This record gives sequence, structure tokens and C-alpha cells, in this order.
Amino acid sequence: MQLSRSSLVWGLTLLALGGLLLAQNLNLLRAPVPVWAVVFGGLGLLFLLTALFNRSLWGLLIPGSILFGLAVVIFLSEGNVASGNVIGAVFLASVALPFWIIALIRRANWWAIIPAGAVSVLAAMPLLAESRVSGQIVGGVFFLGLGVTFALVRLATVGRPGMGWAWYPAVILGAIGLIVLASGDARLWPWVLIGGGVLLLLRSIVPVRRA
Repeated sequence: MQLSRSSLVWGLTLLALGGLLLAQNLNLLRAPVPVWAVVFGGLGLLFLLTALFNRSLWGLLIPGSILFGLAVVIFLSEGNVASGNVIGAVFLASVALPFWIIALIRRANWWAIIPAGAVSVLAAMPLLAESRVSGQIVGGVFFLGLGVTFALVRLATVGRPGMGWAWYPAVILGAIGLIVLASGDARLWPWVLIGGGVLLLLRSIVPVRRA
């Protein structure tokens, strides 16, 4: 049944993709859509639907989401409806999204949290640049985001032997991020102390002997 469903999805998607391209070549589409947006979007949808109908092929979520993200990027670029920063953030979000999904639906694949978190942090960078915040905020958010990523890795692997190492980059990167944020404004130092307290509390909840 899974094979027949996959074949059905591939067949219908290819038919739809070919039909859209044919309609565009014949100038039947009132709102012209970039050809490569159609191609990448169709292929991305094909991979995503295949993974949906056959969950053993969860790895197809990654190319599916990235290809669909490329389609959105091409469409936004051709239409001049978004800035370069927003378009870059959209693409990076499409790279991070499948890893978040994999980490949530397959708890054994804790490793997916690392690329998910790291790329999500990178996706936030162009958005912060778009809002024209200071470089200190950008740097602080970058290190804090990476620190949170490793903290999530440790919290997701409670009880798993040998995973205590994740606390070290979590604490170090988080501390660097808080210091960078507070270095330009003394009013932020209370938040540095609060953040440090939160990290220590989390560390006490998952002690070393359980690593």
C-alpha cells in the first residue's frame, strides 16, 4: 500500500508540474510564475508528500523543504515583494524546518536539533539586520541562540549516557551571548545574572551523574 501511495503521489505531482509548465508555455496563466519556481516547488512538494505517505522515508523532508524554499525564494525575487534580507531568512528557515520536524517526530534523532537550531539562528540574522538593530544585539542573539540549541540537545537526551557534554557549549555560548548583549548597556546586567541563574537551575535539574 505504501508503494502504491508513493507512486500515486509521484504520478499526480509530475502531472500537475507538467501541466503548469505547459500552461505557462502556452501563455494560459494570467499571473506568470517563474519556470524554476514551478519546477523546484513541484519537486519539493513531491518529496514532502512522499515522506507524508511513507514515514519510513522521513529523510525526504530535508530536500523537499529546501526545494520548496527555493521556489518561494525565486517567486519573491522575481516579484520584488520582499527585501534581500527577508528572502535570505525565508530560505534559511526552509533549511531549518525539516530538521525541527525530524527532531520532534523521531526522538532518537536528537542530532537534528543541532542543524535545526544553528540554521534557525542564522535565519534570524538577516531579519535583525533588516530591523537595523545594533551589532551587539546581533552578536548577542547569535551566541544565545547557539547556546539554547545545545541546551535543547541536552534536555532532549535526558537519561541517555554520554550526553552531558552538551551543557558545556550551552553554558559557554549562552554566557558569551549575555555578556555581548550587556556590554553596551549596564541596564542589561541584571538580565545577565538572571540568565546565568536559569542556566544553573537547568544544570541542576539534569545532573552530571545522569549523563
